[in-house]
Amino acid sequence: MTSTRAVPTQLAGAEAWLRKPRAKCDVVMKGGITSGVIYPRALVELARTHEFRGIGGSSAGAIGAAFGAAAEFGRAKNGFAELYTLPKQLNLKELFRPEPSTRVLLPVLLAFAGFSNKGVKRGGPAQFVAIIWTLATRLWLAGILGLLVGGSLLIAAFLLGRMPDPLFIVTGALLALLGWVVAVLVRLGWGLTRSVPGNLFGICRGLDPDGGERGLTNWMSVRLDRIAGLGADEGPLRFGHLWTGRPVLKEHHLHDVDVADRKVDLRMISTCLSWARPFEMPLKARTFLYDPVEWAKLFPKDVMASLERFSPTDEIAAGHVPSLRRLPEPADLPVIVATRMSLSFPLLISAVPVWSMVYGDHGDDADTVSAGGSVVRYVKLWFTDGGIASNFPVHMFDSPLPTRPTFAINLGSFPASQAAPFPDQADNVSYAKDNATIPNTYREIPEQGFGAVTGFFSAVFATARDWHDNSLLETPGYRDRIVLVRQTTSEGGLNLNMQQETIDELSDRGEVAATLIAEQFAQKRYPRAGRGALSRTGWDNHRWVRYRALMAGMPAFLGAFQRGEDALKMGSGRLPSYPFEGDSEQVADLITENLRNAASGVEGFDEKTLDNLTKTPGPPTVIRRVPTL
Repeated sequence: MTSTRAVPTQLAGAEAWLRKPRAKCDVVMKGGITSGVIYPRALVELARTHEFRGIGGSSAGAIGAAFGAAAEFGRAKNGFAELYTLPKQLNLKELFRPEPSTRVLLPVLLAFAGFSNKGVKRGGPAQFVAIIWTLATRLWLAGILGLLVGGSLLIAAFLLGRMPDPLFIVTGALLALLGWVVAVLVRLGWGLTRSVPGNLFGICRGLDPDGGERGLTNWMSVRLDRIAGLGADEGPLRFGHLWTGRPVLKEHHLHDVDVADRKVDLRMISTCLSWARPFEMPLKARTFLYDPVEWAKLFPKDVMASLERFSPTDEIAAGHVPSLRRLPEPADLPVIVATRMSLSFPLLISAVPVWSMVYGDHGDDADTVSAGGSVVRYVKLWFTDGGIASNFPVHMFDSPLPTRPTFAINLGSFPASQAAPFPDQADNVSYAKDNATIPNTYREIPEQGFGAVTGFFSAVFATARDWHDNSLLETPGYRDRIVLVRQTTSEGGLNLNMQQETIDELSDRGEVAATLIAEQFAQKRYPRAGRGALSRTGWDNHRWVRYRALMAGMPAFLGAFQRGEDALKMGSGRLPSYPFEGDSEQVADLITENLRNAASGVEGFDEKTLDNLTKTPGPPTVIRRVPTL
């Protein structure tokens, strides 16, 4: 099922995009490096019938979200037609350009990942040979020096004109091989321990030093503005553009908007390694700062100029080295900055250093200065790929009961034995039908050999990273909004050598996936009250499932609240911490009374009735407080 829709660049197609659909939706996309080529045409397909209000993701999903938000902002200027053509504009080798100091490491990384120069996935002996060949040809100077040092005995013997015996030859050959291995490992270790940290913990910075479009960050920045329909006097695209829906001159401030009133609510996840936690972008706290010299290595000149233009001018970090500036308010933060902070795939793309002010008593710390009577310390934080903490934040736009659908695009793999996708793209896509469950992707772990060790620890890392996201995939109210796009081992991921044919295949697959999940929500598939003609859509059913799942968790929540309130008597035990102000105490008392009344009312029903309420839909869920990111 390959897409046959024409690119809407003709006049009639362009006029069609001027009209916003009546239906609205949110969209969440999973990270996956080059698998992000799936998203542009998927978003265009969803945009035919829905207006994007909330859109987000992590890593490659953040890239897709940024482009989708820009296209919605520029809908009237044919932004989605521009988005549709994006996969044809990709040159992955130009976008992922290593720095001179890390140039030898990129082919080595791809060899260890198992990808050939033509984008074909290799494994077993072929991969081993490819790794050795890459090390030998890319680290040739180190290899030659190692051979010379290791084979010094043979060299000395031949120089003296003596023909050594076979044992001497074997010993010399082994020493030469050992010398080669040691020299190559030393050179590789130097690159990983010196060159990579010196390049902000990455092989590629993503910045074209010549100011062109050969770097990933430059390429994205230019196309974000183009898709959004912003002119040179209006860019770069900022979050406030999306929230207000208005283009303004680049010198003018943009303002924040309540979440419920935002025209397009773009969100993405970045991971702060220094604090071991994720952050939702854009960063909102005024305690975050950046070093202009360091960031100039990561962002284009026009982006740096925008950062400087809207950075608050109050005096900070007096005498601090390096000199620091506050990040702009979220509305004035360029979208490319948040996107770049979310896509910093470890080792491949440089991390983004951000400074923060930490308040408190830090004793005689040399990095501590006085700021307005408070003691503050400036600490350097490293932000990297959002997928480390949440690669598929399907919960990003959740509410107790939804007023519009969330379409979540998940990425998965075929069994390792399937080398090619099915001819019909619809067979490469899975989604929950009639409240069914899509099982989590199964990871087979070898039980013998070196692959058993690497496979086990790879599964440990994947589980630590993805357990929270994966636990939602079978949960009612989540599973029925997710469409899974499957890929073979040669498609997407770290395959920077993907051929255009493969990119086109993945783009078409994303378009088909969007069509199927949109039809699932739009078409009448369910009878009213379980009988009669089909009159209820998948969206009607989804809302009902969300309501039933919420009600299933309420008795346990209410019971726990009542027991805690009975034990602690919070209603009568006021303390000086966080005192109520104005009428807020009356509101708290009203909520407490209603929760207690609801809990008492639930206790009046028999166990069978409560079981009918709480046992389905399954698996069961709980209601709990969680921090915002």
